[in-house]
Amino acid sequence: MRKILIFSLIIAISSGCMTRRKMVYVQDKGNKKDLGVEFLNEQKRALIQTFDELYINVSSFNEDNPDMLSAGEVRMGGGNSTDYSLISYQVDEEGNIDLPLLGKTSVAGKTVDQVAMEIQEELKSYFYSPSVKVSFVNKNVTVIGMVENPGRYFYSGENINIFQALGLAGDIQEYGDRKKVVVIRESNGRIRKNTINLTDKNLFISDFYYLKSGDVVYVEPLNRRIWGIDRVPFSLILSAATTSLLIIDYIKED
Repeated sequence: MRKILIFSLIIAISSGCMTRRKMVYVQDKGNKKDLGVEFLNEQKRALIQTFDELYINVSSFNEDNPDMLSAGEVRMGGGNSTDYSLISYQVDEEGNIDLPLLGKTSVAGKTVDQVAMEIQEELKSYFYSPSVKVSFVNKNVTVIGMVENPGRYFYSGENINIFQALGLAGDIQEYGDRKKVVVIRESNGRIRKNTINLTDKNLFISDFYYLKSGDVVYVEPLNRRIWGIDRVPFSLILSAATTSLLIIDYIKED
């Protein structure tokens, strides 16, 4: 009886312990250490897609003094310059934005630099030596599941990788499954779901290492979390087991 109780106690305690291997990202197989190994996964320039939001800023030089910018910058929008959501242009279903002076302008499938150059050429008929800057605004990823701070996160760069996204969400919790992280991606009306393993170095060359705006990252719980083992009151179990052993010893002595 005593052996059964001790064995049960050991199983209960070990079930609640997380091994280091289950919590380490991008692991080396076996004892081999791949120091200095490089992985080729070139960051591709983000292409403008339908429903993206663009911020467009136009400035021109003073014709009388070409070395000086004109008194005011022309923002092809309006409202408060600190709130980009109010002065951005959303790409419509046909891949166009409607600009003042220029009207419908095709932007889908192009980089922001390409669009800036095209708009700049068109504005030469209206401004002296115009300079145009185009940038994405309100790019975001959603991180949910077993992370510290699930939610929707905005970023300003063209690209964000999955570790940066998880960092914004406070990293994966202890009982999150790093081998089963689901990325849900919508593109051209199609929804794609892919499961990635954050402990596998092949992640670096995966199509899902770099996320796209609108991606949803879901971190699944480990099975033990589903069963609620992490909530087991181990102090109570230990106390009950100790008491049981004492009672058994007392009965045997009598």
